[in-house]
Amino acid sequence: MTEDVSEKNVIRKKNNGCIIAVVMMLLFFGFMLYAMIDFRNKTHKEWDTFDDERIAAIENYLYMTMPEGAEPVKFKRDDGPGDSCTRLIVGGISDPQEFMEKAFPGVEIKELAPDEELNKALNESISENKEVDILKKVPTDNKSFGSIKNELDETASMLGYSIEITEIYSRIRDEHTMDRYYIGFGKADDGYYADIYFLVF
Repeated sequence: MTEDVSEKNVIRKKNNGCIIAVVMMLLFFGFMLYAMIDFRNKTHKEWDTFDDERIAAIENYLYMTMPEGAEPVKFKRDDGPGDSCTRLIVGGISDPQEFMEKAFPGVEIKELAPDEELNKALNESISENKEVDILKKVPTDNKSFGSIKNELDETASMLGYSIEITEIYSRIRDEHTMDRYYIGFGKADDGYYADIYFLVF
């Protein structure tokens, strides 16, 4: 009788030990899954609906002001160690020039000459100014137009859009002198769309 009781106690202890081990494993994997999802949410954002909080975040990420009447339709941002890539499609634009003036108030827009090299022009502008916020309009006959258009086409495609880019601007800021910041415009039946690409590395 005593042997039966002690044997049952041993079996019960083994079962309790197994249950505790299983619970601990489940807690560990649950924590790991939570940490992975939380990390993904912090490093990846993809939005197609926009409230005031999200618009404020976009303005902060892209160092711009969203003009009244312009509507963000798709946003994507990926953050990595030391770099980030932000993509945005904006609709509801009646005039690209007006959008640029309102989105980047106080920033002078200069047009590149057809034979002017974009990077050289930006570097010269940086050396002339201590505080830099420069916008260069890239004409269609400038050799940089095609390569920038390809990057903007890729951005639009990644966000599920196809925009025939006809107007391109390049922006540079003092703390982002090596980065790429392109704004392209294309016309659709309901007005212009802006295709914005900002790569920090």
